[in-house]
Amino acid sequence: MRYKLVVTDLDGTLLDDKKNVSEANLEAIKRIRDLGILFTVATGRGERAARQFLELLEIDIPAILFNGGEIFEREKGPVYSKYLPKPIYNLVIDHFIENEIGIVAFYHDRIFIADFKPAHEIYLSREKVKYEKVDDLKKIDVVNKVILVGDVSYSIRKMKELEKKTGININYVQSERFYLEVLPDGVSKGEGLRQLCDILGIERQSVVAIGDNMNDLSMIKIAGLGVAVANAEESVKNAAKLVVPSNNEDGVAHLLNKLAKGEI
Repeated sequence: MRYKLVVTDLDGTLLDDKKNVSEANLEAIKRIRDLGILFTVATGRGERAARQFLELLEIDIPAILFNGGEIFEREKGPVYSKYLPKPIYNLVIDHFIENEIGIVAFYHDRIFIADFKPAHEIYLSREKVKYEKVDDLKKIDVVNKVILVGDVSYSIRKMKELEKKTGININYVQSERFYLEVLPDGVSKGEGLRQLCDILGIERQSVVAIGDNMNDLSMIKIAGLGVAVANAEESVKNAAKLVVPSNNEDGVAHLLNKLAKGEI
């Protein structure tokens, strides 16, 4: 069989708009596994927010978390992690702390919020995860990433201001409508997929990757078969070799069933 591994994004791709995995998707995942094709996820979620889906999907090989910043085994924990440099982290906190953007910081399975703002409700209502309230985010020494929650266009403008002011290039990417994620330098889902392929001993041309948002673009470009769901951003669909039905129409199942039948 031409393809040996399928990697899917979660939010907006495998998950429907209610954050559920359909029976059709679950059945299709079982079908390709029975054929010997490996299956895992690549998500911007961290360990806490991803775990329920890793367990539901019975992910038995490493998953890509934190948009490529971590390779994670469900039973063993992280096998690779990259962290946001403290000077960059402090610059971002200082630059955004006084405006209406909600700042959420992550360290493995811990989530931190300080100076609670209305924008934080967007994150908490969507992700439904527990967090730790802290007095000062800058007292956290090590983080995997930061999410800026709220008006992404505004956040991007502010990030460009910060880069111009400091002369420092900062790695950031939009992952959802209200999320701009600040990541360690060089981290992306595409680089996470390279790491995963090395761990599994699989050529990238044997990988199918499917996603919907800008943080999926890098892995869609480097996979042997890059796929977008119909609800994906236009630039993601333009980069994909195949577009399948939307996340609310079992697009992943559509892809996997074609794969199982040898039609792709």
